[in-house]
Amino acid sequence: MNKTLYLRADGRRLRRWTALCLFNLAIVAALGLLLRYKGAFYLPVVNYKYLLNAHSHFAFSGWITTALFVGMLHILVKSGGNIGKLYPSLFWFNQLASLGMLVSFMMQGYGAVAIFFSALSVVFSYCFAICYWRDLGRCLLPAVVKLCLRMALIFLVVSSAGPYLLAYSMAHRLGNMTFYYNSIYLYLHFQYNGWFSFGVMGLFFWLLHERGVPLSAIGFRWFAGLMGAACVPAYGLSLLWMGPPVWVRVVAASAGLLQVTALVVLLLGLRGLLFRGERLLLRPGARKREVGWVGLLLRLSVLAFVVKIGLQALSAVPALGTFAFGFRPVIIGYLHLVVLGFVSFFLLGFFIGTGLSAKPEGPARWGLSCFIVGVVGNELFLLVQSGLAMAGVAWRAAPYYLLGVAVLLFAGTAGYLVKGQVTKFISAVDGG
Repeated sequence: MNKTLYLRADGRRLRRWTALCLFNLAIVAALGLLLRYKGAFYLPVVNYKYLLNAHSHFAFSGWITTALFVGMLHILVKSGGNIGKLYPSLFWFNQLASLGMLVSFMMQGYGAVAIFFSALSVVFSYCFAICYWRDLGRCLLPAVVKLCLRMALIFLVVSSAGPYLLAYSMAHRLGNMTFYYNSIYLYLHFQYNGWFSFGVMGLFFWLLHERGVPLSAIGFRWFAGLMGAACVPAYGLSLLWMGPPVWVRVVAASAGLLQVTALVVLLLGLRGLLFRGERLLLRPGARKREVGWVGLLLRLSVLAFVVKIGLQALSAVPALGTFAFGFRPVIIGYLHLVVLGFVSFFLLGFFIGTGLSAKPEGPARWGLSCFIVGVVGNELFLLVQSGLAMAGVAWRAAPYYLLGVAVLLFAGTAGYLVKGQVTKFISAVDGG
């Protein structure tokens, strides 16, 4: 089979996988809706903790990791590589692990079956990291793109230390809650600030390169280098809740400062693009409306990233750090800011801008609008709830408002999927 046929076959396969990614996002939104419903009303047949575990694990593996997998394979194909026979096996292996975690966590929480499927997910991450690292070296990509993607793979592997430490704690019945929570925070940190963040950065810089934006400027390399240097010591920010020694606070504060410096460097490099150059982020021939949607999603993603870095830096201030770790709405708001605001907005913009997913036209446009409004509303209501909690006021109506935005999030993902992605999926299958 010649190279052109390989590219066409790989393209059809990636579009099908993108549709499955968005279907997984709809499942995540449905689980979130169920969680919010249980928070507002009585639902005894559902174990809240089990459902929460299923929601978070499937969001990480079934949605974000799968979407980054597809995006990274897309740029691999566009840069002269091909999917071959191994990556499809890895894709379905990850889907098996993700669905297994979804069902088992809902049924038994951290039981034997759930731990088994979690272990499969870790095996997938190792195999994918090794294979993609090898193939990345054979592709013609800008140095900053390769740097970001390699750091993403490194931190994907490093994050697996969290589940190992957690399993060790449970197997030996340590009963040390500090060790337990710090193991969880280690996993979350290197997923959120490592794998997710650097995966998005790599795809973003590739978009710039693909649309003719020069990446040779030293600013982009400085940004990637500073963020990479700050990632490991920034784990110290997750340890501030337990009142660590002074040296840990100094390391954490220094990491926060490095991240802020990197952010300033990035914004200076993007200052023209963010305000008037969104057309560069789309494939040639894109329609004006499509340009607007991608530009909006990418701007919202950058805004969420700015807020994320700012919140991390402020958490190094003792009084603010105590507030951040002392109120659950603050933690939930931060996690959703990263997963929905920063990562999901970018991935949706990437899929639309590269043609991997359907253009938001007709009813699909309303679905995407509902999703955006739901994300913004979720953050605003959690912010209000956190502020009132800090003032000692309980906002009793909060569960109902949060349930309302959860309805928007589910309706948005389902609407965009049904009205936009189904047609794309069928055409990709028929073409294959």
